[in-house]
Amino acid sequence: MVDIDDEKKMRIFYDKRISEEVPADSLGDEFKGYVFKITGGFDKQGFAMKQGVLLNHRTRLLLDGRTGNYHPRRDGCRKRKSVRGCIVGSDMSTINVIIVKRGPADLPKLTDKGSDHPSTRGPKRANHIRKVWGLKKTEDVRPYVVRRKIEGKNGKKDRFKSPKIQRLITPAVRHRKARRITLKKRRHEKNVKEASDYAALLAGLRDKKRAALLSQKRSEKKSQKAVEKAAGPTGGKVGTAKGAKTAKPGVNAKAAVVKSVTKPVKKAATGAKPAAKAGVSKPAAKPVAKPAAAKPAATKATAKPAATKAATKPAAKTGAAKPASKPATKK
Repeated sequence: MVDIDDEKKMRIFYDKRISEEVPADSLGDEFKGYVFKITGGFDKQGFAMKQGVLLNHRTRLLLDGRTGNYHPRRDGCRKRKSVRGCIVGSDMSTINVIIVKRGPADLPKLTDKGSDHPSTRGPKRANHIRKVWGLKKTEDVRPYVVRRKIEGKNGKKDRFKSPKIQRLITPAVRHRKARRITLKKRRHEKNVKEASDYAALLAGLRDKKRAALLSQKRSEKKSQKAVEKAAGPTGGKVGTAKGAKTAKPGVNAKAAVVKSVTKPVKKAATGAKPAAKAGVSKPAAKPVAKPAAAKPAATKATAKPAATKAATKPAAKTGAAKPASKPATKK
């Protein structure tokens, strides 16, 4: 902290913004050759300067805690607060600066420390330490990290304090990495095995479902066949007459039976023409059939048996049986 009472010396900082560099030669002979950089400050009422607010006085801003100058108690809270602009004015009570360029003379209690005073701000990352000291990748970097001595009190020994080296490869780090790799492989193998087991389970379920459907279809076919057999007692063929047709499996059994029975009856009813070839005795012995054309044929045969034989044979061959029956009906 350097107190400056003369306002004329402070005029070099007026109208300068945060992060601007200012030569400090006018502050005194001890600051000759020094260059300062403004980093912040406070006005006479204690309000802090805020970067990005291009004002040389105070203003009220709605802050949410992401840009500083306000610490919300809960997430999402916002509050309007007074902040000081980033431009330096005459109402400033304190200005924070850092040394950018060092002059020939040392500043008391700031740069007058000798070379025996160790630096406490050295590199922490392993690669950065190797780069500073020119070490190889195989060399140990732990002895080259920045340390500071802490004197022991009440008869205790002195101890050294050093920062933790980042990205340092140790046997423990290698072991942890190998363990992570093995666990990853195990998880992969487990996932592959579970996927294969699940696929096999699905395949088995599909096979079972397919077998159940096939068995159901077979049982339905068997029951349908049993119903068809119960409907038709003689099986596939019905009746013993010549030209009887077999019953189809898809057709009703009763309809098939009716067709096979009615066809021979029709043939027997219309069989008067072949009976005339044999003679008179057959139509006389079977009086069951009572067609209109049967009686005239029989009477004609009894009146002229020799003529009928000669007339019926060529009529049967040439198909002249129909005109022979017409005059019989007229009589």
